[in-house]
Amino acid sequence: MVTLMNEVQPRKSFRSKRIADVDRKRVLVIDDDLPLRGMLAAALRQQGYQVLLAGDGAEGQRALNIHNPDVVLLDLAMPDVNGWDFLQWLQETGRLSQVKIIVVSAHLHIDPQAILRMGVSAILPKPFNLPELIDLIEHLS
Repeated sequence: MVTLMNEVQPRKSFRSKRIADVDRKRVLVIDDDLPLRGMLAAALRQQGYQVLLAGDGAEGQRALNIHNPDVVLLDLAMPDVNGWDFLQWLQETGRLSQVKIIVVSAHLHIDPQAILRMGVSAILPKPFNLPELIDLIEHLS
């Protein structure tokens, strides 16, 4: 009698990994700073989050529509579709109240209270403290 390896040992299937991914909280990072996106992705994945990355607001819109993240980290000053455009799109589509937004930006030329009144969950100016950001994400997700 011949026994195949896959009959003897339980298989760790692609499906079980995908199910595990569904249980993980999703964080969408929208920032044009590639090194910062990479650092945030590594740190958040280490904390157990599923991380989605976008280089501008247009990529962020597509990622939001496809993946429905639990939390969005949003830079305001980006080329093409910036963070303000992204927030306006969320307001126009009625989705601003459905997703937690953390504005992470060095370019806050407007009253932070005005940003919060728009429906943003939190503001964290750059440079920020990484453990503080992770605590904030944990609190909001």
